[in-house]
Amino acid sequence: MTASAHYSIHYQLFDLPHLTPGKRRRHLKGVLLLVHRGSGLLQLGRQYFPLTTGEAAFLPADTLFAWHALADSHVSRIELSCRLDQPAQPGRCQPSGLLAAIAGKLAAWQGEKHWQGAYGRLCRALYDELPAQQLLPFEAMSPLLSQVSKAPAGFNLNQEQQQVFRRQFGCDLASWQRQLALLHMLRDLSKSADPDQLAREHGFASFPQFEQDCRHWLGSPCHTGGKTG
Repeated sequence: MTASAHYSIHYQLFDLPHLTPGKRRRHLKGVLLLVHRGSGLLQLGRQYFPLTTGEAAFLPADTLFAWHALADSHVSRIELSCRLDQPAQPGRCQPSGLLAAIAGKLAAWQGEKHWQGAYGRLCRALYDELPAQQLLPFEAMSPLLSQVSKAPAGFNLNQEQQQVFRRQFGCDLASWQRQLALLHMLRDLSKSADPDQLAREHGFASFPQFEQDCRHWLGSPCHTGGKTG
């Protein structure tokens, strides 16, 4: 959308082939995230909350958070100006069929992105549907997501649960655990005096293995001086 900063509703689609760590910061606008495919981790403080296929989350303006997109995720991000009425509290939800359909149509949009045309009307329709969503605390998760969050590196799933996990998260359990270990390692790396020991604490055989996983999951070498929040 041309000069999108001037409009009260700004839509973006993120179709990401690699793990994409975010940075914690406060946003001037309210943010609605809707996962079309795959999964990601919403970081609030030191807590990481999974958000999986078919789920959405709303973060009011001035919320300090980071969104870490996992590999092969497909996510809509809608920013809402503070001039618009919107929920005052953050939360997660199962989006209504109408909200999901509008976001899906925007995600697949191929035409002109004019605010005064059909594209702008879809953005406004999406905002109009927001009050109908039942926002729940981020801790209110399905049993599987709750199990994943409590012990992300220390549990196994049976074959049936693995199939459910793959449908929801867009990857198998081992791949998800590896990406989470990378995020935690990247978060702690700048504070460590012994990177090889830190790598072993996060489940890597060595620091070179961590670097190899960075190239695989991030699509580029790791930057040892960086932070993910």
